[in-house]
Amino acid sequence: MNKEKKKINPAQKLFKSIEKFLKAPQLPDPNQTRTAKIIHALALIILPIGVGVISISWLFTTNPIYGITIALSDVIVILLVMYFNHQGRTKLASHLFVYSFWIIDTIILVASGGFSSAYLSTYITITVLGGFILGGFSAFHLAGISVISSLVLYFLGTQGFMPVPIIVFKPIASYFISSVNTVLAATVLVMVLSKYEKTFKQLLDNEQSLSKTNLELTREIQARKEAELLQQQSENRFESVLMDSPIPTMLHAEDGEIILINKAWIEKSGYSPQDLDTAEQWINHSFRENASLINDEIQQLFQSKTNQKEGYYKVNTRLGEIRDWYLHWVCLPELSDGKKMILTMATDMTELMDVESALRESEEIISKLALVTNDGIWDWNLRSESVVFDPLYYTMAGYEVNEFPHHLVEFRKRIHPDDVERVFKLAEDYITGIQNKFIAEFRFLNKDGSWLWVLGRGNIIEQDENGNPLRFVGTHTDISALKSVEEELNRYQDKLEDIVEDRTQKLNERISEVERLNAALTNILDDYQIANEKLSSMSRSLTDTYQELESFTYSVSNDLREPLKAVKQSSDTLMKKYHAKLDPKAKIYLEEVQLNTALMDQLIENLLKLAELGRKEITPVPVNPTTLVNKVIKSYAEEIEDRKIKTNIKELPPCMADENLLEMVFQSLIGNAVKFTKKQKNAEITIGHQPGQTSERVIYYVKDNGVGFNSKDQENIYDTFHRLHSQEEFQGIGIGLTLAKKIINRHGGEIWAEAVENEGATFYFALNRPAD
Repeated sequence: MNKEKKKINPAQKLFKSIEKFLKAPQLPDPNQTRTAKIIHALALIILPIGVGVISISWLFTTNPIYGITIALSDVIVILLVMYFNHQGRTKLASHLFVYSFWIIDTIILVASGGFSSAYLSTYITITVLGGFILGGFSAFHLAGISVISSLVLYFLGTQGFMPVPIIVFKPIASYFISSVNTVLAATVLVMVLSKYEKTFKQLLDNEQSLSKTNLELTREIQARKEAELLQQQSENRFESVLMDSPIPTMLHAEDGEIILINKAWIEKSGYSPQDLDTAEQWINHSFRENASLINDEIQQLFQSKTNQKEGYYKVNTRLGEIRDWYLHWVCLPELSDGKKMILTMATDMTELMDVESALRESEEIISKLALVTNDGIWDWNLRSESVVFDPLYYTMAGYEVNEFPHHLVEFRKRIHPDDVERVFKLAEDYITGIQNKFIAEFRFLNKDGSWLWVLGRGNIIEQDENGNPLRFVGTHTDISALKSVEEELNRYQDKLEDIVEDRTQKLNERISEVERLNAALTNILDDYQIANEKLSSMSRSLTDTYQELESFTYSVSNDLREPLKAVKQSSDTLMKKYHAKLDPKAKIYLEEVQLNTALMDQLIENLLKLAELGRKEITPVPVNPTTLVNKVIKSYAEEIEDRKIKTNIKELPPCMADENLLEMVFQSLIGNAVKFTKKQKNAEITIGHQPGQTSERVIYYVKDNGVGFNSKDQENIYDTFHRLHSQEEFQGIGIGLTLAKKIINRHGGEIWAEAVENEGATFYFALNRPAD
């Protein structure tokens, strides 16, 4: 349903318009609004005065028309001012208000007698109003113009140049004009005082607010300074801790700038911040061919959510060393300026890895020594009562490796019933400290049901903080052959004693000799047990450090010389003087003793060389290899001549080396060439060097056309006791190449080989050249 529009009465519309016109304007700008309200207030005072003057103009002037004209001009100006004021054109309204009234006032003064006019006082009112409305220097500007105008009017009046007045004010007009001026001036004064009182109060409030804000700012600045000081102190302490830390540490930004690098880093790497300005330069120098890979990994740290990475890396130092470093990178949180940083901490693992390598080498040597000495190794955990047996422990008695479980009860039930209590009593006495060593002979069950004579030895190698034993480690040695010899000797001794009883006094000397021989053989057995005991001690020591291995090998090798010599002499005496009286089985045993004694003597000689090499201080001097090669060739002259071996000795430049050790290298390589060309009809050996190599090193080679070897054996040929052929085919114990490699390594050189099976082998080794 449509509603009829409410009709608006024209009178109401006019009333609303007048009401709106008379209301003070509201403008967006507060300053404009304040000026507009001042103009509006003054206009509302002047407007009714002007309207009133129009209605009673006949009271003020002798000619009412002039009075109405003046009042009407004022009203029109006021209405225009109010209009522009409501339109937001405040500046135009204010200037129109001030200057229009000044112009009207000047015209009235000229038309009403000049300086003597009753309207002259209006200049003062206009100056006050104008200064208040326009602000600034406008009051002084208007006052100056008004004073100058008044003086001009005064001058014109005194000189008779003023026109005849056309407007004549009545006496009441002077009172009215003065009253109006006073009201307007008083109103402006009240408004000024009100305005400045409000401004003063606002200034006072602002001052208090500023004082409070200033105090808060002072406190905040002080707190910030204290925080900055604490932060600086914290950063200084943090930097000091990092700089003095024994852990190599570097801090660098995402753009590569090195923020901090501590003393440990500089000492370990050899590079200082003056050498390498950025992290990228350090990475390029230290990682070299792997630098791009490391840079990619660091960039991934900056870009991914993973904030840390770690691992083992090969690092090149400034001195040319290659070190094994364990690096830990951490990407720190972003700083306030958005910069990211990487904290890098390093641990030099080179020495530890060398020790691990030496321990692995020691374990390999122990295992190989165990094979040579036919010793099975056992490791008894006294806390858990579990025992670990090595492979030889099983195979020595005919079992498959790990055929029976690693438990003490398995060992116990394989000991002969007549020996088991005695063996465990000896072990218990040693563990509890009653005995200072554990040595026991007993019978051990073979897989085929027969009994194997075993010599058991062991030592406590681990204890807790209270001295209680935790691990009991030892070896089992097959002494069945020695027991057979001992039994045979006992039977032979019984026969000799029977012969002594039946024969005459002439045989007494021979009986005495047999008795001395028996005593000597007994000593041989004791010495052999002592030698095995020392070898066992050497095996345990080698599991600790490589240095103990060398010392132990040297000591044991020297100590074994005399017992082996005694064994050899005794067995030789038996074979020479009692050869006809020994039965065939005893002869076979004695021949095995002689063969094994010779082999053991050669083994000990080479072990001594190997051990002495580790203990010997090497002082390289300039050496002429040609002299050494001729000396070695001369030592094989007889065999070379018999086999018509062709030897070619080419130019051999000098090198830096220990002369005796370098001779041992040529002795080993040329000896191998002579030995492994035995099956060649046209054997040929060439010794020379590779020309055109680096100026720092010289590379020598020893080449033969012998049996060679398969490429799969390339890495194994230098292992101690490693042999590619049987003793019947080529004699030797497999330690020559080990000795040669160790000598070259001790000189800081390299050794390698190239070979083809049944076509020959070439061994190369590199050493430093003498300085020019």
